[in-house]
Amino acid sequence: MKLTVNGDEHLHRGDGSIGALLVELGANKDHTALMVNGSVIPSEQWNATTLKENDEIEMLVFVGGG
Repeated sequence: MKLTVNGDEHLHRGDGSIGALLVELGANKDHTALMVNGSVIPSEQWNATTLKENDEIEMLVFVGGG
């Protein structure tokens, strides 16, 4: 399914869940926040949220350091 992730086209080959997308992208789930079509999706809802063709995902990955 075709998605837009952080402004770039992405062909998602998983089951359509946010959890599967994050695994596919190699994102650390514990350090990620995201929005789907402008709505923040709490991490507790990621596996229950089904993505649809042409959804727009904004993903923020928090990195520690100093």
